[in-house]
Amino acid sequence: MDNVDAINNGGCMIACPVEGYKRNMVRSAISMKADKVILLSNEKSCANLLNGFGLNTDTMEISKDDISAIISSVIQVISEAKKEHDEVCVVLSPSNPVITIGVYVAACMEKVKIYTIISEFQAEHLPLPVFPFVTINEIETLILAKIIENGEISKKRLSKKMEKVENEGVTCSRPDSKEASVLRNMQRMLIKLEKNGLVRKKRSSKHFVWSSTSFGNLVVDHNFAHEKI
Repeated sequence: MDNVDAINNGGCMIACPVEGYKRNMVRSAISMKADKVILLSNEKSCANLLNGFGLNTDTMEISKDDISAIISSVIQVISEAKKEHDEVCVVLSPSNPVITIGVYVAACMEKVKIYTIISEFQAEHLPLPVFPFVTINEIETLILAKIIENGEISKKRLSKKMEKVENEGVTCSRPDSKEASVLRNMQRMLIKLEKNGLVRKKRSSKHFVWSSTSFGNLVVDHNFAHEKI
């Protein structure tokens, strides 16, 4: 098979079965020497086909129209697969574009290899680049989590709440910092989160209030999940 590297011993291939590409998926798994295949669908015919070739296969049903739910589900699948396998890769087949984009984003966030089938009749693949997704530090993650917890919150109220956060001594600023300095520091971090598409602001009366975006929710869930691993 062209352009496909074998994954390490104990490797896992994750894919979404698509009619017309099932045998191609079998070739992919065999060529990559996958120890296990996880199908992102409970559709049985592809699983039976893979099992028939002696490939250990699991199935996992995911949403087909809610991209946030797809990303969250696939992140969980990849994260669990990483615990059990030396290497994990994702193979994208032509399918519902919402599913394809969601699976791709999840793979990028988890930093695993991504391949895409480019021919219905040949088992050739092109490795796709894994775009770096936003990385935020512990304090920024805590700020984003507080915003999510409150739904909408002003910068001043957020600063007060962050002063009370006790996370192994981590705070937004020194205990003796003046309020104006604390607010400036908070504003700087909020602007960074906004530029990265994690939060948005809107005017409420005389002040702005901040809320999380769907992407912000995903990033916080992802970061906290990895802290528990």
